[in-house]
Amino acid sequence: MAVPESLVEANRSDDQWRGTVGRTFRRRLTAGIVAEIVGRYVLYAVLLVLFLLPFLWMFFGAVRRESEIIAMMFPLSIHTIWPVEWSLNSFLAIYGISDEGRAGNYQFHRGLLNSGITATAVVALSLVFNTMAAYFFARLPFPGKRFLLAYVIATFMIPADITIVPLYIVANFLGLVNSLWALIVPFYASPFLVFLLMQFMYSLPKELDEAATVDGANYWQILWWIVFPNTLPALATASLIEFQFIWNNFFWPLVATGDLSLQVIQVMIATQFTDRSIFWGRIFAGMVSAVLPVLILFLGCQRFYFRGAVLSGMK
Repeated sequence: MAVPESLVEANRSDDQWRGTVGRTFRRRLTAGIVAEIVGRYVLYAVLLVLFLLPFLWMFFGAVRRESEIIAMMFPLSIHTIWPVEWSLNSFLAIYGISDEGRAGNYQFHRGLLNSGITATAVVALSLVFNTMAAYFFARLPFPGKRFLLAYVIATFMIPADITIVPLYIVANFLGLVNSLWALIVPFYASPFLVFLLMQFMYSLPKELDEAATVDGANYWQILWWIVFPNTLPALATASLIEFQFIWNNFFWPLVATGDLSLQVIQVMIATQFTDRSIFWGRIFAGMVSAVLPVLILFLGCQRFYFRGAVLSGMK
């Protein structure tokens, strides 16, 4: 039976229309995908510039003449960031190497040492006491533990500025004021880190504790032989957070230590802001000196940090 010519033409027209619509749809889809990719990378580039620009200004401001920093700020140009004349005078000054540094008695190297000592000591004590506290709340039965845990967690919601005066009174009573112990003792335990380590310990099977108990291990042995080795990623994360917090701490060291030889790096940087002038070159040099140790530490341990941050939220 022969197919009518009109029906053949209708089918051919329908196929052509579908082909045209399909090609148009594919072109639009391809254009949309390309536009999305381009827009995404443009957004990434803008965010990268916004985040890196302050660091670049700080770094290049530390290796140029101080007079250039303000002189080249307006109008905006490449030399607002890029130095016209390179100079290490700011670094030589803050470390007391140049005549300017010796005249001002700048000892930023001592500030770096004090910050390193206090941060390392706090991290070491924190690993011991916070781990024990987290083990207690996460693994051991105890009546009223939930209420005690709620109290501990509530303490890190209190603004730190409110605790400065009572903390100073207690530190002064104990004879810790104007010593490095005043920067270490108040921070050896952290409710936030206790909560962080608890979340990780919850993910460990309770069967490990039961098996160790059957083998004759006590709570202390279970903690240090079983729980502690299995929480190393979370401990690395907690150590980095605590180190960065103590390293960047400013207000309490400013209040608790008045001796120049005990000042930490953040307080020494702040001394370059005076009521008469602001020494931007020395400030930028001090900021670069303060940022580099933490940056190197984070880059070296970032795989542990991200792994611990992810696993601590898993159950």
